[in-house]
Amino acid sequence: MHYISTLIATVIAIVLGMGLAPLLDGISRKVKARLQYRQGPPIVQTFYDLAKLLRMESVLPTESRLFVLAPYIAFASALAAMTTLPIGTIQPLSFTGDIFVFLYVLAMVSISMMLAGFVVPNTYSGIGANREMMLILSIEPVLGMGIGILALLTGSLSLIDIMRGIATLDFYKLLFAIVAYLLLMYAIYVEGGFIPFDVAEAETEILEGPLCEYSGRLLGFFKWALLIKRVVLVWLYSSLIVIPIVTALKLGAYLSFIVTFILQLFLTVVMYVGIAVIEALNARYRIDHVISYNTRVLLVSILIFIVVAVSVYV
Repeated sequence: MHYISTLIATVIAIVLGMGLAPLLDGISRKVKARLQYRQGPPIVQTFYDLAKLLRMESVLPTESRLFVLAPYIAFASALAAMTTLPIGTIQPLSFTGDIFVFLYVLAMVSISMMLAGFVVPNTYSGIGANREMMLILSIEPVLGMGIGILALLTGSLSLIDIMRGIATLDFYKLLFAIVAYLLLMYAIYVEGGFIPFDVAEAETEILEGPLCEYSGRLLGFFKWALLIKRVVLVWLYSSLIVIPIVTALKLGAYLSFIVTFILQLFLTVVMYVGIAVIEALNARYRIDHVISYNTRVLLVSILIFIVVAVSVYV
């Protein structure tokens, strides 16, 4: 029975990643259009855009195999990251230490895009790849520190156990958990490449950076992977909010799954709408400002991690 439920959750995770990502992007585009007094495209427009790209042949500006493989690696990594997150109360790929797997496969999406930009003899691609590298080095550790603080507080290296353990924290540890949530909120927003932190692609500045030489099917898979990555990040945060609450309610197994899944889905949509509002009201930051902000947050996260480690284990 356990294997059947895990298989079902895995299928749901993959379908969610592939289907929810374009849908939420369409909702985001619609919200931003309304805020700017435009009609905007239909909500399903992103599906049409991806379908059109996937039907087209790609023009290859280089003979490098990495240029061709990078979009598929990014796409597979994004889906793999989705399967490490809880779907309802079931985590498809759950084991001790799965937080490291989650961070690694999620980072592979950004690394794939960075490497793809470096293998092309194009100035804009190189600039975008350099920016992506700086973002990886400055924000990935913040994401890891945020999850690491929660892991220290709950004494677990499994995502689902960490989320359930948050419901049992005492008041003192809960204060540290709230700080970790704030760090994760910042890290997830920046990692998702939402405006004003979309400095690596920057369509109006460096023509989408690492993606400017991509076309057709390869571009379609890259864009799809980046959209799935955003859903993964927002779904992670919604799960960190929903699962501790449902765990504290102590509902039955089936009811917990249904309630958790519905709340995860609802909160993910709500957060995506909120992000769309922020994007519509802000302009892109300069890369040096972004790195400066990330560095400051990283230093704060390291300090908090050390304080938590000392208070918990000493």
